[in-house]
Amino acid sequence: MTYASLAVVVVLACSAVTAVAVATERRRGRAPSRLVAVTVLTALVLLVLTVVFDSAMVAADLFRYDESALVGLRIGLAPVEDLAWPVATALLLPSLAALLEGRARVRDAAGAPGTPRLVDTAPAGAARLPEVHR
Repeated sequence: MTYASLAVVVVLACSAVTAVAVATERRRGRAPSRLVAVTVLTALVLLVLTVVFDSAMVAADLFRYDESALVGLRIGLAPVEDLAWPVATALLLPSLAALLEGRARVRDAAGAPGTPRLVDTAPAGAARLPEVHR
């Protein structure tokens, strides 16, 4: 198995999770474009960091790749296959956060046993901190 074939499998699996998260964003009361924007921004940052630091590590000869398992394309000194991992991460983590946050809100709204609740114990007329809404 080449690095590229493994990367394709992982990125496709992460893409499936992202597709589910984007498709269910409206049901959680949020615009899907928000999750897409977070995912794209995360991917761009991680891609830039990967190219910079992979190139630095290859230049420092910290590790070597099996050239027969590489496609041959490089960005800087980093093989293009290395860019699959930040893409997979950028697809998976915001999507999982959106999916799990939705489940936590539903559970909290249902008043699941063991869910901590804030109780207002301040006397009437006491100074209060402003409420924070998400």
